[in-house]
Amino acid sequence: MSEKDSILLIKKYIDEYNLLEKFSFNGDIFYEKIKLGEQNYGVAGIFFNDSPNLIANYIFKECETPVDILLLINVENNVVIFRKRKDLDINLSKLAKQLSKGGGSSDIAGCIFNDKILNLTKLLKPLNAK
Repeated sequence: MSEKDSILLIKKYIDEYNLLEKFSFNGDIFYEKIKLGEQNYGVAGIFFNDSPNLIANYIFKECETPVDILLLINVENNVVIFRKRKDLDINLSKLAKQLSKGGGSSDIAGCIFNDKILNLTKLLKPLNAK
């Protein structure tokens, strides 16, 4: 990577960081307590077109209902991104692989949207209806 490209990338990351302070998410949030393995988790799901990490950071920081695991669904591109609360002990890569063709790391993972994901989202209810 050239020095100019590196500087542009640094600027992009700084700009994204600055957006965190101003960012707001006005979309619908769906939520339910769901048992995964032996434990219940507060699972939320949202639909997104862009900025999934800004949305996730915003929801984890600002949502009054405690969200443990967040599914960020992009229907247009047929993908799902999983994020989790930082202190949560669950491996999202394993979860993504169990649900669909996917993977990632323990903290962030993704997979292809499929019937298993669809069935999981059917358990979620609009958060404002709780």
